[in-house]
Amino acid sequence: MADSGDQVISNQEKILANQGEIKSNQEAIIVANQEKILANQAQIKSNQEAILANQQKLDAIIANQEKILAG
Repeated sequence: MADSGDQVISNQEKILANQGEIKSNQEAIIVANQEKILANQAQIKSNQEAILANQQKLDAIIANQEKILAG
């Protein structure tokens, strides 16, 4: 049976290994989240461009309706 000093060292080594694994996992999560953010930003930009195009179409329809009403 290991004495208490050896057990403390063993526990400290386990703690350090766990901390390293936690840090690695946190870094992987950050990278994955950054990739998701970039994808979301690209989708938002695409959506904004589609909204702008639709607004321009609506503006053209309104202009045509105004011409029709004006006779």
